[in-house]
Amino acid sequence: MDKAAGGAADRAVDEGAEPAAARDQRTRVLAALSLEDIAAAAAATVVREIPAYHGQDPEQVRAELLVVLAPVLASLREGRGATAGEQREFAAFGSLRAEQGIGLEALLEAFRLTTRRAFDALYEQIRRADAPQTGLELARDFWDGCDRVSAAVVQGHRKRDLEKARAAQEHRTLLLRQLVTGDLPTDYLATAAAALGLDLRTEYHVCHARPGAGRTIGAVEWALRPHTVALLAEPGADRVIGLAVRPLPAAVALPAGLGPARPPGRLRESLAEAERADELAVAFALNRCVRAEKLPLHRAVLTLPAVGGQLVERCFGHTTGERRTTLVRTVDAYLAADANAEQAAAALFVHPNTLRYRIRGLTVATGLDPARTEDALALWWAVRHLQATGQLG
Repeated sequence: MDKAAGGAADRAVDEGAEPAAARDQRTRVLAALSLEDIAAAAAATVVREIPAYHGQDPEQVRAELLVVLAPVLASLREGRGATAGEQREFAAFGSLRAEQGIGLEALLEAFRLTTRRAFDALYEQIRRADAPQTGLELARDFWDGCDRVSAAVVQGHRKRDLEKARAAQEHRTLLLRQLVTGDLPTDYLATAAAALGLDLRTEYHVCHARPGAGRTIGAVEWALRPHTVALLAEPGADRVIGLAVRPLPAAVALPAGLGPARPPGRLRESLAEAERADELAVAFALNRCVRAEKLPLHRAVLTLPAVGGQLVERCFGHTTGERRTTLVRTVDAYLAADANAEQAAAALFVHPNTLRYRIRGLTVATGLDPARTEDALALWWAVRHLQATGQLG
């Protein structure tokens, strides 16, 4: 064999031997690490320095840290990434911390302290082995592995946090529903009030609203939320129920009903009145939060439909079709303006003389004069009946 061939053969042997030697060095460095010592030192530091961990058993924290450290060490030793099973273990570790009530910020700080402790121990072994190239590769792999572990732990923590938040919200929703409907056991009242942030000594108004006229249930919820201390959106029942310390302001421009103030143990009474008030608000297109006791005539219109039908015939039976629609709208605007022809005409975008002509025609045909209180009430009732039955046009 010539010298050139012999040199090539020697280089081939060396190139095959170097990776094996590097693997041996990696194995020796990692074998010298004591996971038990690293976990114990990290656990002691975490429990001592992070408030969220104060009071936890360091031995239990150590055991939990080993669940994460052992797979990391195994992946370093074998020169591979984390397996799917190990990723699930890391996520489960994050989920456990969320279950224990440890926030994500505290968890990440604990992770930083632990990885710092582990890297210091790794670096010490690299230094003793006097293997700079192996040390660089191990350091790179270590921090790459830590990034993957961190991502999985955070994912597990966030998922469990969302599950807990969803469960807590569902629990509060159930408590609020039982509270306002009167289905909550009396001996559970104090617990429910505390969970909902309510004061047993305070009286609350129940507000009841439904979506409609282009408003979704989410839009109703958004409109009520700033003015309520507790809110229950029920898509299945197509309604939103809220608790308010005081009546809602006029700025809440949507049909809604408000019940009287009642203590938490008697909210069912307020809900019943709020539902009745909401029915009135929707039936008569009252774009505000109303109270049923302040609308006795509107309630009478709803509860006495036969009377409304008779009055419609009395007031508008002489007209049909578009003529009736125009007359009804004219009377409605005239009554709303307290018999002010100019104001009513402006609302209808017609000349005041046109409006007066229509009113005179009504009087001639029916004998009803809106200037007389009894006749005005009859006309108002007839218009409201048409509105409540969807015939206003």
